[in-house]
Amino acid sequence: MILLSLLFKLGVRFAIFNFIWFFLELLHKMLTGMRPPFLAEFYLIKAMKYALLVGITFTYCLDFAPIQPTYVLDWQKLVPGGLILMLYLLGRFQKQQEQLQLFARFQMPMQQRPYSVKLELSLLLFAALVFVLLYFNPHLTEIALLQWFEKNILSLEKAFLLGFIFQVLGFFFVIGVFVRLLNAFRPKPPQQNSTPQDPDQFTDYEEVSDQHLE
Repeated sequence: MILLSLLFKLGVRFAIFNFIWFFLELLHKMLTGMRPPFLAEFYLIKAMKYALLVGITFTYCLDFAPIQPTYVLDWQKLVPGGLILMLYLLGRFQKQQEQLQLFARFQMPMQQRPYSVKLELSLLLFAALVFVLLYFNPHLTEIALLQWFEKNILSLEKAFLLGFIFQVLGFFFVIGVFVRLLNAFRPKPPQQNSTPQDPDQFTDYEEVSDQHLE
């Protein structure tokens, strides 16, 4: 029951965070004249997004004891919260890979934005390192930008209509996690008439996609 509650609460927070981040990205596009971002610029902004997402996840798993005063790590939320966050980020990465494969298979036009598989994987490692950094330095959750996000997330969560919409999204997040886990442990049927794949096929596709999107 605790795990379900944690899944739901984090799902709501992720949905609200993405809602706020959408408007920040829109503001950035307006300030840059709606031009496609450069590779370094795109992944620098995305790294900031991942760091903030880790921060709001860690903040939810953190308690403060005013008598001490000191931070208290709630292990019942900290360990599964970190796993849920990484599963969420990994799911987004896999979805991007599936979309790129679909675009390449049907020769559909791809989004005009830079993309690098190596940098995407590096962002996953970066998110894990930020989580570890916050574990050893929980006072970093007091930075102004993270507190601003935390304040607005709590405000939107309590809003009448938007709060209900985000709760619905949190419910579907819980369902999505369970579906992903079931698919991961479900035995795959043997493929018939399958031709051996070229081990360099996916690497070639990545190079083509990177050049096209840059």
